Amino acid sequence: MAHTNIDLDEALITEAMRLTKAKTKKEVVHLGLRELVRLARLRKVREHKGRFRWHGNLEKMREEETHGWGRSPSRHKHPH
Repeated sequence: MAHTNIDLDEALITEAMRLTKAKTKKEVVHLGLRELVRLARLRKVREHKGRFRWHGNLEKMREEETHGWGRSPSRHKHPH
C-alpha cells in the first residue's frame, strides 16, 4: 500500500465519515475510491446496453437456481 500525503477538504471528510459511519479518514477515503471505481466500471458496462441479445428461459433458470431452498432436509433423504 502506498503512503501519500494529500490535503483533504475537512468538511467533506467529516460529512463523508458521518454519512458512511467510517471511523477513520483512511477508511472513508478507501470507501470513496472503491465507490468511484465501482461507478466507473458500471458506466463501462452500460456502454454495451442493447448490443447483445440473450436467449433463454428465465423462469427455468430461476427454478434451477432456487431448487431445494426452503425445504426441510428430511425431504431430500432417499429411503435405504
